[in-house]
Amino acid sequence: MSPDAEAVLRERWSRSQRYVTAFSVFLPALQFLPCTAIVLLAGGGIISSAAIALVPIAVAALALRHWLRRQTPLDPSSWLPAAAIAVGAQQLSIAIPGYGIATGRTHDELTGPTVLFFGSWSVAAATCVAAHRASRALLKPLIAELGSADVRLPLDVRAAVSGPELVSAQIVVDHDRVEWTVRLYAGLGRGSRLDNSVPFRELIRVLPVTLPAVPVLRPWTVLPGGITLYAQAGPAVLLTSMNDEWLIPVHDAVLVTELLNRRQELWVLGTN
Repeated sequence: MSPDAEAVLRERWSRSQRYVTAFSVFLPALQFLPCTAIVLLAGGGIISSAAIALVPIAVAALALRHWLRRQTPLDPSSWLPAAAIAVGAQQLSIAIPGYGIATGRTHDELTGPTVLFFGSWSVAAATCVAAHRASRALLKPLIAELGSADVRLPLDVRAAVSGPELVSAQIVVDHDRVEWTVRLYAGLGRGSRLDNSVPFRELIRVLPVTLPAVPVLRPWTVLPGGITLYAQAGPAVLLTSMNDEWLIPVHDAVLVTELLNRRQELWVLGTN
């Protein structure tokens, strides 16, 4: 990472890492307390309750931590789903069955198990919130210096459809390429999808442009099912590779251009 980018991103990294430590270390450890108490009320001894609660909680927490350490490049947009899977495994393996057994044994005294069960879900919710904030602390607001960091960056696309279809589009700046995905949502989540990518070794130029107001809409890309996605008037980036050109409507063409140029420079330094 260049010195100027490191200076700008230092505070972001620090805040993000505090949240990462919270959702991957502190809060999973805190989850051990209410889960152990729930198992104890379900009929186990103190030692056996601690052992029963510790195993799935520790496995989920260690798996999450190991996965985070192996991320190259970092993918902050995946932190929240990963944290949700980890806390879901903890709840399904300990809190929910333990609460069911505890309430079945103590029909006259439901306050204790209910409070502990609510506490375990509160810790689970706090874990997901911390994961979300860890991602936002690093990525929001978007700045060009993020292009100089080894971080997988999702960027928004300006696009519109002329019909009632539900379509989403996103650019992702990876460590060695820029890619964009357009997805049509249909019943049960099934629908057509279009993926394109340009490796940095083939990317010749990134140019910020402004799409004129006339025509108001122009075809941007066509999904395999025939749905046309239109680019509205406003900023866009023109990607030129060895084989083709692509025009992608974005919210801030100058920022995206600088970010892509920085990321390509980082890739060049890495290959050398």
